[in-house]
Amino acid sequence: MTVLISYTLFLIFLAIAALSVWLWATKRGKARKPGRGHLETDLRLTYKRFKELYPYSKITYREYKELQKEKAYKRAVSSQKIKRMVR
Repeated sequence: MTVLISYTLFLIFLAIAALSVWLWATKRGKARKPGRGHLETDLRLTYKRFKELYPYSKITYREYKELQKEKAYKRAVSSQKIKRMVR
């Protein structure tokens, strides 16, 4: 009887440990990846300098220029001037 109780407690402990590891892994996976957050502030760099700083980035020259245009537009035009955002 005591073996059955200790076996049950062991299985409960094992399930709790597995659940906590799974929750930790999913939380860590959803965390913001380093490097992606820096992209927003580094859009003022030239593409050549950007590739020197971030050689792992697979962004093309055209995509980089599009991102620069989007960011410049967001800074230049306030949300009150964009008709669809005004309520």
